[in-house]
Amino acid sequence: ATAQVASQQGGYLARMLSKGYDWDQLVPSRPPNAPPPSLLDSVRGADVAKPFQFLSLGILAYTGAGQALAQVEVDKTKIEQSGTVGWLAWRSVYLAKQVSARNQLMVLFDWLKTSLFGRDLTRF
Repeated sequence: ATAQVASQQGGYLARMLSKGYDWDQLVPSRPPNAPPPSLLDSVRGADVAKPFQFLSLGILAYTGAGQALAQVEVDKTKIEQSGTVGWLAWRSVYLAKQVSARNQLMVLFDWLKTSLFGRDLTRF
């Protein structure tokens, strides 16, 4: 299992718990005293929780020295890149996954500082 799987499973479980599914049963379903389902859920017939399905978003691996491997799936087509192009893909995804614009700016500043001055090794 990867962090990608765990992240998707956590989101799935949070959605199912917020909709009031009973997880003490073999097949999770809505108990009779659960809050009424949303209009969309009632149209879908969501009395029983649909099973978790993993959606692979690809693989990114930083290999060091400004190099990385990237494998991204787009409509069942795998796009594979390595080297500097893979590193740029890795960096752009890492930056996009930051929670706020403030964090994005802090990460960009840290990358700039590290490229200009190197890593601070005085504490090791």
